[in-house]
Amino acid sequence: MTDNVTSSDGPDNFYLIKNAENVFVAIVYDMIRDLHWFVLPEYRGMGHLTNALRQSIIPHLFLKRGEQRITIDEAEIGKDNFTASEKVALRSGFIKSDDNDGEYLLSNNCSNSEDYNFGNDSEISYDRMNELKKHINYLSRSLWTIQTEIEMKLGQTDYSDELKDLVHEIRNHTWKLEDFWWSRNTDNNSR
Repeated sequence: MTDNVTSSDGPDNFYLIKNAENVFVAIVYDMIRDLHWFVLPEYRGMGHLTNALRQSIIPHLFLKRGEQRITIDEAEIGKDNFTASEKVALRSGFIKSDDNDGEYLLSNNCSNSEDYNFGNDSEISYDRMNELKKHINYLSRSLWTIQTEIEMKLGQTDYSDELKDLVHEIRNHTWKLEDFWWSRNTDNNSR
């Protein structure tokens, strides 16, 4: 049932985009060799996707790659979506391929790279840090459930003990994250 949670190459990366009212309005799927995006119809043409690409997504992608290619195929997505996607791509700094094959390229060393803020970390709010702690806790509880079932059905074994230790190690990261967050905030406030 859960075999399709991730691919054998690891988890896929998606960027979820919110507007100023904290509503999810768009998504970008990083396929590494290509990007696919979708904006909810009622939020199209408002700049949410272009701003997210320029301010966050492209700088994040360029932390680990030197260029990004995308394809925009009018035959696949229709004229209106093609026109809108091409507009987003060009405004985000992509350059259309000379081959006119629907391929666009953005290079890490492109001439408009001064518009990007490559590699600068953003702050994590206190509320977001608490949300991340909840995620870590959820992961530890999920693993605890698995460990408990294995122990109930197979008895206490070296493997069930190993899982129990892993549960405690993961749970401890809720406090490690908070300690790290406080140390970073203290460092940033003392500068």
